[in-house]
Amino acid sequence: EPTVRAELMEQVPHIAMFCQENRPSIPYAFSKYLLPIVVRYLADQNNQVRKTSQAALLVLLEQELIERYDVETKVCPVLIELTAPDSNDDVKTEAVAIMCKMASMVGKDITERLVLPRFCEMCCDCRMFHVRKVCAANFGDICSVVGQQATEEMLLPRFFQLCSDNVWGVRKACAECFMAVSCATSQEVRRTKLSTLFINLISDPSRWVRQAAFQSLGPFISTFANPSSSGQYFKEE
Repeated sequence: EPTVRAELMEQVPHIAMFCQENRPSIPYAFSKYLLPIVVRYLADQNNQVRKTSQAALLVLLEQELIERYDVETKVCPVLIELTAPDSNDDVKTEAVAIMCKMASMVGKDITERLVLPRFCEMCCDCRMFHVRKVCAANFGDICSVVGQQATEEMLLPRFFQLCSDNVWGVRKACAECFMAVSCATSQEVRRTKLSTLFINLISDPSRWVRQAAFQSLGPFISTFANPSSSGQYFKEE
């Protein structure tokens, strides 16, 4: 019964906390019994069960209740599998969103090794614009986690593609995260590459894209400021 599975998922973070507090007497209980259920339900046929398992997984990661080893061996492999080309469309879109949200929680190393290659593939998913839109919406967050080198070498070529996507919603998502992407690049890249790209978005045929780009104009300009000379810089709270 799906409602039973969904209700179970809502209780998992509380049980995980209990296991953490009583770790000496039940050291492997969460890793061995509960986490496999959470990741299995990420592909459940019922939408509500999937949603509650996704929420549970993010809470567990946020509260640091999942061991790093389990993230690498139990969580990431399942997400990679769910974002494979032959995966169910809804499940794939949801799994990409989870991968993006968990990046800041698992850190640079795991994101760069396990998440980034598949994320780059998803940016070029020619069949599903929903997947490309999720990638575009979370692009800045991925850039901020992996840092300047990976951003400039691996991510920027994909960002250029997404900014000229044939679906306006994807281009709009790019415009909205433009400042975050700019923050992860060098001053030279901002000046020589991102400026031209931004002008294209401000001149976009879609008024929704243009509107989003103009709203990002100030934050984007602020990334060019030299704090030592201007005394001004953009700080993300």
